[in-house]
Amino acid sequence: MLTSRTSYIRAMEKAAVAGGTSEWSLMKRAGMGAAEYILKKYPDAFPYVILAGGGNNGGDALVAAQCLYSRNRKVIIYSTKEKSAYTGCAAVAVQKLSNDIPFITAGKLELDFLPSAVIIDGLLGIGFSAEFLRDAAASYIHAVNKSRLPVISLDLPSGLYADSGFTAGNGAVKACETLTFGRPKPGLFLYNGRHLRGKLRVIDIGLCDDDPEGMEIFTNIDAAKLISRFPVDCHKNSRGRVAVWAGSPEYPGAAALCSLAALKSGAGLVRVASTAELSSRVCNAVICEKLSPESVPEKFLALSDSLVCGCGWGKSAFSAGLTAALNFEGTVVLDADALNHLAANPGLWKKKRNNIILTPHPGEALRLMNGFGITPASDRRKDAAQLAEKLGAVVVLKGHDTVVATPERKSVTVAAGNALLATAGSGDVLAGVIGAMAASGLSPFEAALSGVYLHGIAAESAEKILIADELPELISQVIFKLQNNQII
Repeated sequence: MLTSRTSYIRAMEKAAVAGGTSEWSLMKRAGMGAAEYILKKYPDAFPYVILAGGGNNGGDALVAAQCLYSRNRKVIIYSTKEKSAYTGCAAVAVQKLSNDIPFITAGKLELDFLPSAVIIDGLLGIGFSAEFLRDAAASYIHAVNKSRLPVISLDLPSGLYADSGFTAGNGAVKACETLTFGRPKPGLFLYNGRHLRGKLRVIDIGLCDDDPEGMEIFTNIDAAKLISRFPVDCHKNSRGRVAVWAGSPEYPGAAALCSLAALKSGAGLVRVASTAELSSRVCNAVICEKLSPESVPEKFLALSDSLVCGCGWGKSAFSAGLTAALNFEGTVVLDADALNHLAANPGLWKKKRNNIILTPHPGEALRLMNGFGITPASDRRKDAAQLAEKLGAVVVLKGHDTVVATPERKSVTVAAGNALLATAGSGDVLAGVIGAMAASGLSPFEAALSGVYLHGIAAESAEKILIADELPELISQVIFKLQNNQII
């Protein structure tokens, strides 16, 4: 899904209206979609505190308020404008509010919110571009940011510029989650927007065109198209067979994490080959082979649809092993020490290999670029694209807003993940997830995108500080929800 600039969003909305969809219908879809998400994620909030500005963003918030109230929830609205000051579709939203919903107009907001409250930010929308917030909005935003409560911003955090990612000079909302409507806005991925948006979900309101100048973003809507239910007549071989060639005496945990992640991501069979002793580490469902140094698990490779290799290889990485991996006929996921060995021995890469996915973190990516004579850019998307083009492979450049790039220099940012992934072993888990997605029949590009997304959303769903051992179970839960059309 492409991001869309403010001008293009306006054009798409006009096109929708010209096609017979009323402006009010678009607002209703936005507000009701947001309310449905909020009800599922925060069912026990008391109250839902709606902060509404006088524009269409405020109208979206008022629609959400009415929807929440109609589901027997306690709702309080604080507005920077009197009811009579709302215009257009927002005025319609005011008219449809129940008189029983408290509607408090305040030019300044100084509240001690109940600790059970959830705040819904509908103060400022995509039309905001002022250098500074007006006093009322500044007061509301200050109250929100000091509350330490869950804050869900509608479309984008108030005070953030939709197109640039810059903010007003005197503040912007720091959201826990942003529910953006129709299309992601570029500002959510640029400058301050990356740090203010929190979790990002796209609410589909029926806009049909994409901005040809937009950045491509992989979102919840894209993930739902790739992650489907298992066929009723599937069996363990048709679910996908993953070979994990990982671990070493120094790093035995890497093989255990990677193989468990592949199983929990839906693979029907996982075989793990390692020079480490794994019998007490891997789960019972994994088939193991203990390798002697510098030996190749040829039987496992012949029986598998995808191969994940390099996790925890350490000093045991060897050129003949990497060459055997590169010659594997299915999809290959190269991670960690496989990447470092390749960077040090670029001559092993004999030709463009479009069945390979590389998953470097920034340090590994820099070593690969140096090894293959690529000059690093100041832009992560460009770095990933350069490396993918040079090698003819899919590249997953890990980090905040992970980028997945193709040999054709197409770069996609994955809208998922948080700081909980910054822990030892997280990358081993990701490699296993991508391996399972590839074994299921997805293309290398699709497998990379879906794997990164599942990994990121699993961390977003955590309710505590994570270690990598806990990620596979969370990933399993996310996949189940996607397969059953549940909100994630």
